[in-house]
Parts: sequence; C-alpha cells; structure tokens
Amino acid sequence: MRNLFPILMLITNLALNNDSSSNNNNNNSFIHATCRKTPYYSLCVTTLQSDPRSNEADITTLSLVMVDAVKSKSIEIMKKLKELEISNPEWRGPLSQCYVAYNAVPRADVKVAVEALKKGVPKFAEDGMNDVVVEAQTCEFSFKNDNILVFPISDMSQEIIELSKVAKSIIRMLL
Repeated sequence: MRNLFPILMLITNLALNNDSSSNNNNNNSFIHATCRKTPYYSLCVTTLQSDPRSNEADITTLSLVMVDAVKSKSIEIMKKLKELEISNPEWRGPLSQCYVAYNAVPRADVKVAVEALKKGVPKFAEDGMNDVVVEAQTCEFSFKNDNILVFPISDMSQEIIELSKVAKSIIRMLL
C-alpha cells in the first residue's frame, strides 16, 4: 500500500496539471478572440496576459483588467508631469492643466467604470473610458493653447488613449 501512495499522488498531479493547462489554453484562446474585436489587438493581448486575473476571466473581468491598466497609465503620466514641472518650470501652466485632467482619470473616469462594471451597467463604464480620451485631448490642447510646440508626453498620451479604446471595445461586448 505504501508503494502505491506515491504513484497515486503522481497520477493526481498529472491530471490536475493537464486540467489547468487546458484551462489556460482555453482562456488564452478567449483572450485572443476578445482582442481581435478591439482596435489594438497586440496591446490588448499583452495587457490582458500580463494580469493574472485574465487567466480564468469572463468579459467583465477582462474589462476590469483593461480599466485598471488605464488607471495605472494615468498614474504613470501624473508622475511624469510632476517630473517635467521640475525640469521645465516654463511649462508650469500647461503641465498643471494636464495634471488636473489626468487626475480625473483615476478619481472619476476609472472609479465610475469599475463601479458600473461591478453593478452590471456597462454603458456607464463605456462613458468613463470615453472621458479618458477627452482628458488626454485636454492635456494636449493646453500645450497648443500656450503655443508650446513640443507635447512632452505625446507617446504616453497615445498609449492611454489606445488602452481606453481597447477597454471601451471590451466593455461594449457586455452591451
């Protein structure tokens, strides 16, 4: 009987590993199928695959993962804006306007989107992701309005716009 125990444990582990790898393959396919319906397939796939919540997710969870990615990017942008304010005091005005605009992303847009998704009201979540694009455009306009030819966070701004569009596309699948 003692000799049988290790063999039974080995068989059980192999069965569990096969089952979990099958689930991961199924969900990986689900992620790819979902991301094909978004405007930025590669961004969608890499973002979702980088978050462990996506491993056994439904569309709502994938939406929440993308909304969280938007939040993370907004926080990264706000840190960059503070750094730029120190190194470029002549840009203080437009940088301050940008900070206010991007501060609305985690405090309002993301907050509304998360609550809406958790309550099963995806239309409001979609509106929150639309607002992220407005925040990014407001920031860019503040530089143009000040006749500053350089938009120092252009790449980051484009990234958050793309993330919010992917999030919005996934959220629309819930409508």
